[in-house]
Amino acid sequence: MKNIAYMLGLLLLAFSCSPENEEVADEQVDVVPVPEALDSIASTNKDALRTDENNVSPTVPLPQPLMQQLTTEYQGWEQPTLAEGAQERGAALPQGPFIVRGDFNGDNLQDVALQLEKDGEVIVLAALHTEEGVYQLHELKRDILFNERGVLQSLYYLYLAEENEEILSVETAEELDIPYDVVALGMEDNVTAFIFTNGQFKEVVIAE
Repeated sequence: MKNIAYMLGLLLLAFSCSPENEEVADEQVDVVPVPEALDSIASTNKDALRTDENNVSPTVPLPQPLMQQLTTEYQGWEQPTLAEGAQERGAALPQGPFIVRGDFNGDNLQDVALQLEKDGEVIVLAALHTEEGVYQLHELKRDILFNERGVLQSLYYLYLAEENEEILSVETAEELDIPYDVVALGMEDNVTAFIFTNGQFKEVVIAE
C-alpha cells in the first residue's frame, strides 16, 4: 500500500509540473510569423550562393562581362516591351526579336546585338567581341518608345541575316555580297541592315 501511495504521489507531482496544452503552443514552440518564414525560405543559401537572386530585368541571357559593361554605360537599362506588330514579325524570323548573335566583323568571335530601353528611348546596340571578356559597343539606332495607352513599347524587331544570305538593297536594287553575319532591324515593312565595314557599321535599307 505504501508503494502504491508513493507511486500515485509521483504521478500527481509530475502532472502538476508539466505545462498544459495551451502553454506548450504559446510558450515552448517558437512560431515564426508567416511573412518572415517565407522570406527565410526565399533567401535560403545553397553552396554559399543565393538560390533566388535574379534582379536582372532582361530575360535574355547575355555574357557576364557584357552585362557589367551595359550596367556601367547604360545604368538602369531594361528590356523593352515589344509592340504587337513587332512581336508577330519577329516571331517568324531567325533569332531576335530582342537579341541576335553572330560574327558581325569576320573575326570568328561571337558578337551580340540587342535592343534595350532607357529613359523613354529604345537603343539598339551591337557589341563586338574583340577579345576574351572585352566588348566594343556601337549604337546602331536610338528612337523614342511608342506610348500605347500608357505603356511604352518598342516598334522594332531584330533578326540575323546570316553569312552569304541574299540581301537586296532597296536603293540600288542590287544584291549585296555579305561575307559574314549582318544585324537586321525592322519596323513594320521597313528593314535596315547594319553591315560592318572599315571599322564601323553602315546602314543599308533592304528588302525583307
